[in-house]
Amino acid sequence: MKPFVYTISSLFVFILLLGGCAQKAQVYVPLSAYTPTAAVLQKSGAIYLAGVTDARKNRSVIGYILKNDKPVTKILTKDSIEKWFASAITEALNAEGCRVLRKPIRNPNVATVRIRIDKLEARLDRGKLTGENLTAAVKVTLSIQQQNTKIIKHIGLIRKKWVPPFSTEETIRDYLQQTLDEVVENVREQIDQYRF
Repeated sequence: MKPFVYTISSLFVFILLLGGCAQKAQVYVPLSAYTPTAAVLQKSGAIYLAGVTDARKNRSVIGYILKNDKPVTKILTKDSIEKWFASAITEALNAEGCRVLRKPIRNPNVATVRIRIDKLEARLDRGKLTGENLTAAVKVTLSIQQQNTKIIKHIGLIRKKWVPPFSTEETIRDYLQQTLDEVVENVREQIDQYRF
């Protein structure tokens, strides 16, 4: 009788563990606020941030967990990427002494800046046990207009690395966040280069 009880107990524990490890179809994760790096050179002047637009088809999706090249978990956020990016670029420019205006003014020295988010996504391939299995990609289009000059820049970054296949959605979110922070810095550099 005891072996039967042990077998049933073991089977019950195994089923509980298996149920606890089941893959969720979707999970929500929050984004962390952007922290600007210390400015090496202090700038002056101002820009008018005319808007940040999220042009992605599904704005709440920020990543996927894959198994055998098929998505098994969709990673979503309730945060507005438009608001996050507008706040981040404002913080980055303010840190170096550039004022970011939210309303247009009649001043030929103030550049008008628009940002379009074209891609923002991370993917963890749990079927890949060796090599780079985590990818984060962010692409934006930056438009700067000052007087009669208009410049359009496409800024993108794709990063890859290996992580343990059982990594969680927080690991994926953190890697995407690092990539996003780096793109914000690249956008800031481009604004600095063309706004005067």
